[in-house]
Amino acid sequence: MGRGVVVGGADLAGSADCLSTRDGHLYVEELDTLDLAERFGTPLFVLSESQLRGNVRRFRAAFAAQWEGPVDVMPAFKANTTLASRRILTDEGAGADVYSPGELEGVLSTPVDRARVSVNGGGKSREYLAHCVHEGVRITVEDVDEIELVQAVAAEQGRTAKIRLRVKPTVPNLWRPTDFSQLTIPIDLAIQVYKSGIPPEFLVAMGRRAIASPNIDLVGLHVHQGRHHASLWFWEGLMSKFGKLAGELIAAWDGWQPQEIDIGGGWPSPRDPLNEETPRSEFVLTALGFPFLAGLRGLGASVYHRALNRLVPVLSSHRFRAPPPTIEEYAAVAVRTLRRELQAARVSTDGVRLQIEPGRSMYGDAGIHLARVKTIKKQTRPFPYSWVLTDTTTFFLAGGHFERSRFRHVVANKADWPGAMTADLVGHSCFADQIVLGARLPEVAPGDLIALLDTGAYQESSASNFNALARPATVLVCGDQADVVRRAETVEDVYRRDTVPLRLLGSPESRGDTGDD
Repeated sequence: MGRGVVVGGADLAGSADCLSTRDGHLYVEELDTLDLAERFGTPLFVLSESQLRGNVRRFRAAFAAQWEGPVDVMPAFKANTTLASRRILTDEGAGADVYSPGELEGVLSTPVDRARVSVNGGGKSREYLAHCVHEGVRITVEDVDEIELVQAVAAEQGRTAKIRLRVKPTVPNLWRPTDFSQLTIPIDLAIQVYKSGIPPEFLVAMGRRAIASPNIDLVGLHVHQGRHHASLWFWEGLMSKFGKLAGELIAAWDGWQPQEIDIGGGWPSPRDPLNEETPRSEFVLTALGFPFLAGLRGLGASVYHRALNRLVPVLSSHRFRAPPPTIEEYAAVAVRTLRRELQAARVSTDGVRLQIEPGRSMYGDAGIHLARVKTIKKQTRPFPYSWVLTDTTTFFLAGGHFERSRFRHVVANKADWPGAMTADLVGHSCFADQIVLGARLPEVAPGDLIALLDTGAYQESSASNFNALARPATVLVCGDQADVVRRAETVEDVYRRDTVPLRLLGSPESRGDTGDD
């Protein structure tokens, strides 16, 4: 078994326990990825059951070590909506963060503890809220007028709705650029323009209305800002402002005490691919890039292309940032800061449940994506460039495309081969379909197997059918067993929702055309 090798940008020394290299092949748990590709076809999503179970246990242990009360791990279902993965998390005692009615149905199809399910998101319909009240899940309120709607539907059922308010603290201390944008935008501005969360100006009145409502139990406060920055600095800054705001609200609500405090998610996965494709494109997108290239054109095509011959390799090079802090380090800073601010506001945390909603950090390193090399294309003029065309597409990895993720990659059947070429890993749609720009690879050939790592979160759940491409299967690996947990689509599946009006089907009768003049 080999570990600690660096192959194609993937450092398995810091990788998930589910990955290893053996005799030059990449393994997931006890299964060779080549055998998985042969058995189930490509492209293919692969999930590790042991990694997923290990992740939820690690989160719970890390935060329980810092918090004096109970800790609930409530993974974001949107990050991976396979029912098998949800069943594993339920089996591990995890709750869930859900957004849509469809997500709620998926989570409730398992024997999850309803009290540990948080229904987030704005614009909830009356029917959706009535279903939430009936099921006894937590309703995380985001809209200013949602209190009255929840009270009405709860009263109709003669039940008490348990709610939390999702707050949006003002965070001028978070001044560094957000990783969610390709542009240089500070985190505090990104948080303010994002739609979710209740602005502070409405919170005092909303809390008072909720406390006074006979069919509502305000059980806690919720904050979630997502993966803006992979640093302890971010979590210390966010929790300091959230803790102060919570203290102010509790004082304004005449000593109301929370039963739950939910700090959301936003932790990176260990190899953290988010926003790592920007270094190469930043030059082109800056105000300097276009005038520089336009100016070179004025010197003639020969000079222009010689300059590109030097410039493109520089733009193609890539340095991965240092690994992010560990979950244990995040937990220590976040909890310590939150507790300090609450204590300063004289808010007791005795018996209060601390809740967390990891998404990418829960599922990310539990999944890989396998694709076959279809062909290799190279050019030497006007400047050298290479492409490795695979049988997958960015439309199956849309979450990564939206977030400009640079997935670590391994040629799974040549995992111990040295890097010998630089090429763009591209997909087979008619879009530009750039999956990894300037990938460092061994010499590859058609039929070689590419593994894209850290694809367990947001990739399969955001896949689409562009070019009428049928979406891939998902396989769950447990030790030396592998099971299809979401089958591959067929072309028939792609068109299954379509209907064609009779008048378009071609017969004169269906068009009402009898042929009479």
